[in-house]
Amino acid sequence: MDMHDLIASRRTTFLFQDRPVPDAVIQRALQAANWAPNHKHTYPWRFVLVGPEMRQRLADYFADRAEAKLRARGGGEADVPSARSAARAKALAVPFQVMVYAVQEGDEIRQREDYASTCCAVQNFLLAAWADEVASGWKSFDTPQAYALFGIDPATTRIVGLLQLGYETQRREGRRPPVETVVTHTA
Repeated sequence: MDMHDLIASRRTTFLFQDRPVPDAVIQRALQAANWAPNHKHTYPWRFVLVGPEMRQRLADYFADRAEAKLRARGGGEADVPSARSAARAKALAVPFQVMVYAVQEGDEIRQREDYASTCCAVQNFLLAAWADEVASGWKSFDTPQAYALFGIDPATTRIVGLLQLGYETQRREGRRPPVETVVTHTA
């Protein structure tokens, strides 16, 4: 598939087959990520590959978040165990996870540039994985609990997201607005 088809066919999914993602696929995706554009050559992106122990801790994190959301919606105490259990099961069903953050140094402009570069690295990573037929979902993950979970300092880093990868259970068609609706021409 050519690059345009690759970009247009990638979809976000969080439903995966029970099948591991080969290390070679992850390594190719990491290599692609490392070629992201970066204005000051600071290479601020950091990819933290989730191992078995952290996988369990992430499941607890998502169970805690599910419980908090349930309580915020006024859910009953009787619903808490099933909400926690479902969130844990969903998190543990993900074949591969990687947390991505940007190192934040220098002035505000450099920090914004480095965050943007890290987002480019994530896109490269996701597209390279998709080239090997590995689907993905990009979760926002910039919470105080996430920083504590991974032991990183929010004063010097900014979490870009938690990437979840695996082989998709079904392919979905994508929709986008016509490009003309997002483009403006100047004189």
